[in-house]
Amino acid sequence: MRSKIAKRILDNTPKETRHFVRKQADIVVRISELMKAKGYTQKQLAEEMGKKPSEINRMLSGEHNFTFKSLCHIEAVLGEAVFEVPKKKVFREAQGKKFEVSVHRSSVKVQDYKFKEWDKESLECDKESFTGEIAV
Repeated sequence: MRSKIAKRILDNTPKETRHFVRKQADIVVRISELMKAKGYTQKQLAEEMGKKPSEINRMLSGEHNFTFKSLCHIEAVLGEAVFEVPKKKVFREAQGKKFEVSVHRSSVKVQDYKFKEWDKESLECDKESFTGEIAV
């Protein structure tokens, strides 16, 4: 840390506040990335959402406390998820190795195992390491 004062402030900041600030920053970065990828300016996003450009500027500068409704509105306009909530986590064992499968919408994310054949019932896996996504 650059300064003892900054470290002391951070050490005295409640855990939930640090978590909130990190998540807020992640959301702002994600929205900015989506806007850039879709070719949106703040003004265009504001027009699509029926808001003033100054409101979008406050959102993207971290001065705005997002509501769930505003995030969903942004997702609808940009056509992609700003955040995702895992639907279900499934813990399975194949060939004596345990692994986790997270189900998000219509895809299954499989981490750290390579599947030689995708068998939805037994999930037989190879010994090689793999991180990927398999659509179901």
